[in-house]
Amino acid sequence: MASIKDTGSYEHKPRYCVLVIHNSVAGRMRFHVPGLYRNESLRASLESKLTALAELKFVRANILTGNLLIQYAVSRDDEAMPASIAGVLEAVTGCSIIYEHVDRPSPKPRAFKTKEKKRAPAATRYHRKPPSHLWHTLAGSRIIKLVEGEEEGLTNESAHQRLAEYGPNVLSEHRGRSSLQIFLQQFVSAPVALLGLSAGISLATGGVADAFVIAGVVLINSVIGYATEQSAEKTINALDQSAPGTAAVIRDGKKTDIVLTDVVIGDILVLAPGTYIPADARLLKSSRLSIDESLLTGESLPASKRHAFLGKAQTALADRQNMIYMGTTVIGGDGRAIVVATGRHTEIGKIQSMVGETVTPETPMQKQINEMGLQLALFSSGICALVFFMGLLRGRLLPEMLMSAISLVVAAVPEGLPAVATTTLALGIKDMQRNKVLIRQLPAVENLGSVQVICLDKTGTLTLNQMSVVALKTVQSTISVKEGRFFDGEADIDLYEVDGALQRMMEVLVLCNESTIAKEGSQDLQGSPTENALLQAAIDAGEDVASLRARRPLAKVDYRAEARPYMTTVHQLEDGRFFTAVKGSPAAVLELCRQCSNNGHLKALSEDNRQSILIWNERLGADALRVLGVAYCITGDAADYKRQGLIWLGLVGMEDVIRPGMEALMAQFHDAGIETVMITGDQSSTAFSVGKRLGLNGRYGKSLEIIDSEHLDKLHPSVLAGLINHTTIFSRVSPAHKLRIVKALQQNGKVVAMTGDGINDGPALKAADIGITLGEKGTDLARSVADMILQEDDLKTMVTAIREGRAIYDNIRKSLHFLLSTNLSEIEVMLFSAIIGRTEILNPIQLLWINLITDIFPALALALEPPEEDVLKRPPRDPQAAIVDRGDYAELIRESGIITAGALGVYGYSLLRYGPGQNAGTNAFMSLTLAQLLHAYHCRSGKTSIFRSENRPSNRYLDAAVGLSGMLQVLAAFLPPLRRLLRLSPVGAIDIVAILAGAGLPLIANEAIKGIGKNTFDKDDKP
Repeated sequence: MASIKDTGSYEHKPRYCVLVIHNSVAGRMRFHVPGLYRNESLRASLESKLTALAELKFVRANILTGNLLIQYAVSRDDEAMPASIAGVLEAVTGCSIIYEHVDRPSPKPRAFKTKEKKRAPAATRYHRKPPSHLWHTLAGSRIIKLVEGEEEGLTNESAHQRLAEYGPNVLSEHRGRSSLQIFLQQFVSAPVALLGLSAGISLATGGVADAFVIAGVVLINSVIGYATEQSAEKTINALDQSAPGTAAVIRDGKKTDIVLTDVVIGDILVLAPGTYIPADARLLKSSRLSIDESLLTGESLPASKRHAFLGKAQTALADRQNMIYMGTTVIGGDGRAIVVATGRHTEIGKIQSMVGETVTPETPMQKQINEMGLQLALFSSGICALVFFMGLLRGRLLPEMLMSAISLVVAAVPEGLPAVATTTLALGIKDMQRNKVLIRQLPAVENLGSVQVICLDKTGTLTLNQMSVVALKTVQSTISVKEGRFFDGEADIDLYEVDGALQRMMEVLVLCNESTIAKEGSQDLQGSPTENALLQAAIDAGEDVASLRARRPLAKVDYRAEARPYMTTVHQLEDGRFFTAVKGSPAAVLELCRQCSNNGHLKALSEDNRQSILIWNERLGADALRVLGVAYCITGDAADYKRQGLIWLGLVGMEDVIRPGMEALMAQFHDAGIETVMITGDQSSTAFSVGKRLGLNGRYGKSLEIIDSEHLDKLHPSVLAGLINHTTIFSRVSPAHKLRIVKALQQNGKVVAMTGDGINDGPALKAADIGITLGEKGTDLARSVADMILQEDDLKTMVTAIREGRAIYDNIRKSLHFLLSTNLSEIEVMLFSAIIGRTEILNPIQLLWINLITDIFPALALALEPPEEDVLKRPPRDPQAAIVDRGDYAELIRESGIITAGALGVYGYSLLRYGPGQNAGTNAFMSLTLAQLLHAYHCRSGKTSIFRSENRPSNRYLDAAVGLSGMLQVLAAFLPPLRRLLRLSPVGAIDIVAILAGAGLPLIANEAIKGIGKNTFDKDDKP
């Protein structure tokens, strides 16, 4: 084994050394490697040589952080490293290996300045690294010594010193995109790059006006995208919720409230119901303490905490009963705990670092438009080269041929495509906002339309995280419960008149219960969802909680434990005897029973009775209920109930309350061809019950398959990839599991949406193609990485978002078809001009004018077409399918050829009348522009002709766009300044007739062909 030197303080460390910066998790180590930052060759060398070692199963070097993470093939609890690993590190880096106690030297104390602009956020400044141990495995007294604390709390002087030493108790600030980043991202697309190249060539060859017009088009598109995304970012940031501002601690031997950010390691936290946990801490004292850890672990049931518990190194975070964690909340009980980690070193901080290393994937349309842009670049380059060399061979001058090549580049690139796509998605975002849905980035709207799998977080998203009693089963009676009323079959009953055992059962549910009534006369209960549900059932039955608890005061309580899956409370009776109340696992409670209550009368518990009870337990569990067994006894001694035996009362069945409308929502997802997967931190039985009630198996007869975390950990990635498409529920999952599930689905080619509201959902939300969180109940971390935020926590608005996404994609596709077919007609006209070798039919500024007039407003109006009626009745589109495929190109060539023929016909007529020159070019220019505007009506549908579409709603935006563009085109022909800019000649009356014929006949011809066949650009998508 290789030894790791401990150099103590940072000042005595060698300047160049491999630092062990994290080894508190068994089987994992993280190093900081000098020279790794932005060093791709060192990264490759480290990963290749370390991966070859048998001791390691995972190696990753991050050139952005300079850190190296390794994971052993066999879990290790000690800090020693095999010599082979140390040897590779030292050989590759040429540095020694030391253990890091301190990240960086602490900055010299200085006064805070409120307007100090360049000062780094507090959470990211370097301070002393806190001690790191497996805290849950150590006794409380040992931990007090390790953190140099006191049971009476720190002194104020010591606390201030530690605050300067370790830094404030704040998480690393999530840094969103800056305004400059948002603006610059608008320029990252192939069409924009081509236009920029065209502008540069125009400027170099003297075409200053052309260059400025092209640059203006690019700038307009970028401003639209920037303004929309910046507005969405501001709206989302306004939702951020702050944690409580103060924390109760012991300082100088007294309880005091301090600013949450001032909590330091060694502070003693005072815990009470409703307390927000400000840091990770080890319990020193506890009394009936329960913590809501659902935002961290995803488990809906509150965690019972015991300060005397000692865990093992491999004990899962959710099972560490002696630890409490930052961001969670006290549900019941009280206690004290000593802080062992603050800020970015807490469990929440570790999850945040995982989020920071997760990369958000591109959307399908982003990929497809980039691919199409590359295709257009290659196509236009080939055409330009062809025209350029043809002209040179014909003896034309080099500058003249360069301008011709620029003309073709302008004609080939659909200038309006970025503007149309950006503006259409921006309008979609605005529409989402009206429906209380916030979209962070423009492409996320489109991405919703291609979602194939929705991973649904159960706790707080599908359910209200509230339990409700729905069934009671005694030896004699079977009672159903609904909305606080009790039914025997169909009859509404008085519970106590039906079965005497039920009154005793309600008494046990009141006494063996940690929930309390908020205040006298109030209906609000304070406690865990399960305890609240049981107490509410007793209240609905008529029990006086305060009176019963006063008559039978609590003498002793034994909480659930690993070897004791039930809770026991012992109560003092007025006659000196003791009443023992028990609830918990039905099978475990039943083993303690010797008798049962039959309508209030005691009788021996026969074997038949036991089998019947167990059968009913399974039956209620199969009905998607969480089942508890209830028993009691009266003894003369508080500890005598096990010897005497308990009296069986019955079973209580509860269900997690599902959010209203969730069953119908799942059915809508399935109708839309979207698979639903539930991911939860709950036990398998609870998860299965919720999945069954929601109908997650869908309409295709898919079985309700479930995988828990224990099996998930053992699955090889290739095996998981095979099972993932057939699994409906994942239970007992950690944040890393959620991330692994999302990535496995993506590796199978699925477009994945992930819903979640907790801290533990952050990494998966960011990795998913679209992350969805709640606006009101979602945590700040979840909202900071999600693509979509449901402001009113209504998951049903996802249907609106998916409909919008699908409709937008369909309409952008129609706009793209229009843009490509019209631009292709311009290329065909210019190619014809090059072939005949005469004066150019269209000059560069005319081509740019055509594209400005036809590419933006009509294409944008097409993107506002009403959605198809079957948009939510068809499966999602294939994300791998090209946005324009080979079949579409056949339609494009046919349509553009007809438009070109009309323009060339007018050009031919003009040649015969005027000869070569400006008059012929002007008439061709007017005919081609108007024909393209009319072609927009052809592109409204690939199924129905505009001459036979009485039932199709009109598109007033398209009417306005074509009308406005037509007016601008008329002004270009008759307004002298515009006519001079475009180099046009006056148009006569006979020319107008020819122009209108050349513009209208192509529309009639294309519509006639559409009536015979079917356009492929509007074909149904295949699953």
